[in-house]
Amino acid sequence: MKYYIAGPMTGLPQNNFPAFDAVAKFLRARGIEIVSPAELDDPEDRELALTDQPATKTWGEFLARDVKLIADTGIEGIVLLPGWDKSKGARLEATVGLLCGLMFYEYDAGMIFPIGRSTVAIKVAASFV
Repeated sequence: MKYYIAGPMTGLPQNNFPAFDAVAKFLRARGIEIVSPAELDDPEDRELALTDQPATKTWGEFLARDVKLIADTGIEGIVLLPGWDKSKGARLEATVGLLCGLMFYEYDAGMIFPIGRSTVAIKVAASFV
């Protein structure tokens, strides 16, 4: 199975890349195929993110790439990082995952837990209230 990592990035130090990188490493060590948006940036944008400088692309350009990946490349599940439900981008990625019928998991403190689609939908919907 191939999983996508979704979580907060915007406004966090180093765009939260260290957390994405650590979770990707953790899951790969367990034989899980991972797609991490933190690893998809070209080297220049990744370096800018890691030094807390503005990227060369817009938020929408990054998000469009990621949504297309979730919808079109055989992703079977999404691993949600802590704080995902406070992130506009991660909520959109979760919404696409819901529309595509994907499975969901939450990562926390070195553990991965299955999370029901209804719980994801409720958290996404609650962000609009």
